[in-house]
Amino acid sequence: MSGYILCQLKRAEIPYYIENISTNIYSIEELCYYFYHNIYLLDESILNEHLCDWIRKEFGLEKLYRRLYKVLEENMGTGEFILAVFKEINYLTHQEFKKLNEQISLLERQPKVLREKKKGDYLVENKMYVNAIKIYENALLKEDKEGLGEQFRGGIYHNMGCAYLHLFQFEEATECFLKAYQFLHTKQVLSHYLMACCMGNPEEFPGICNRMGVSPQVQEEIKGTLKNAGEIVDELQNQVIPLWKPLFLYMEGTSLSDTNA
Repeated sequence: MSGYILCQLKRAEIPYYIENISTNIYSIEELCYYFYHNIYLLDESILNEHLCDWIRKEFGLEKLYRRLYKVLEENMGTGEFILAVFKEINYLTHQEFKKLNEQISLLERQPKVLREKKKGDYLVENKMYVNAIKIYENALLKEDKEGLGEQFRGGIYHNMGCAYLHLFQFEEATECFLKAYQFLHTKQVLSHYLMACCMGNPEEFPGICNRMGVSPQVQEEIKGTLKNAGEIVDELQNQVIPLWKPLFLYMEGTSLSDTNA
């Protein structure tokens, strides 16, 4: 958690651990802050009986405990659960509360697999790459049932490739980018695939380019992009680094998209 949060209730002696972001929560205010800023991460792994029990045991909020248990038992949805917690301490202004309620309503109308992908995207943005890959893999298993099309599937593979890339797992990254290209057929995804190949296996890079029908000019552009990015990183860090590291900088602004990668 970042910043300062004024607590109305005592802090918990035993924190509530949120596995998705590897964070301990010590107060109701911190819990509200997490809810408000991480809507796409809210699921049964967080909103469950364990959280209800923690709220009662650590803060003595018996009424809220009973309300949350009822929400779970009657399957009222994510919105009813988190809004009950917000109301307990008047965490939001009326306008903030109204806006959040609209966001939650929109979220709950979205296909589950779309919510899964956005959850993975959020985790990548926050450098939780291993968890993001698990989410993407789960989304791919569900994707065929939602009818969102090949572009959506390609977007998942592309962003999963970005997550693998940040973990230095180049073979897995190139496999994901190649699958993404087979669905999307865009120059951007092809470029990302080729750069991952160049970083992971520079000796075979020319052969891969030939198999993909990439011109010598494009090959040189790929190498030039990596070299230029490497010089930028060298200048920032004032040290010699392997050629493959600059792609992390290059991909930072292009790793995520809603559907098209």
